[in-house]
Amino acid sequence: MREIRTEVEIAAPPSKVWSILLDFNSWKDWSPIINQASGDASVGSVLSITMQGKDGKDGPKYMPVITDLETPKFFRWRAKMMASFIFTNDKIFELEETSSGTRLIHKELFSGMMVPMFWSKFEEGVPPMLNAMNQALKAKVE
Repeated sequence: MREIRTEVEIAAPPSKVWSILLDFNSWKDWSPIINQASGDASVGSVLSITMQGKDGKDGPKYMPVITDLETPKFFRWRAKMMASFIFTNDKIFELEETSSGTRLIHKELFSGMMVPMFWSKFEEGVPPMLNAMNQALKAKVE
């Protein structure tokens, strides 16, 4: 398993960050990397996520399953391509309360046979996307 990790400090309490973060239907309104998102914030729920592609058009679509959720601190989803052994992507959001608000830790974990072939592209392309989403969430919440 390989990991890409980003962080951002947000000047707002975790409860406020959490309420925005788990309102998947509104992601398209504030996230620069998401064109459409929907689903319920509960373990076992299947989300529908459409990434933003070139020129703002719809990009890849996937349907991750929420695998872990601890209000208002942590949630994780898992998406897979064909079968888990081929390619699995977990997205993790962790919220830590700080003296000035919240530290958001935003990670993606990659596993499966396809990962070594695409790892250099992931290392190059994923951090800017996660950081763009982090900054947009920060702007929305603050």
